Amino acid sequence: MNNQEQANLQKELTQSNKAKQLLENDLLKNAFIKLKTLYTESLFNTGANESETREKLWLAYQVVGKVEQHFIEIIETGKLASKQLEDLRNNIKNQKF
Repeated sequence: MNNQEQANLQKELTQSNKAKQLLENDLLKNAFIKLKTLYTESLFNTGANESETREKLWLAYQVVGKVEQHFIEIIETGKLASKQLEDLRNNIKNQKF
């Protein structure tokens, strides 16, 4: 593994840690919950002839979920990067002995 690949793995690990901090932040957690609740309640309170409004609310709800999922994917990528860096360090250490 070359230095650029190691740097990329380290960057993924750093981003993962930042994403984890964000998802664990009460302000952001509450924002996701409030938005999902708002969109869900609004969706169920639309009238029979408000299909366009329902579509927009459904899309908004989906976007919130996709943002959350994006952070989760960054965290998972960081876990893999961490494992790869650990394996690399172990390989280097074993080669010295």
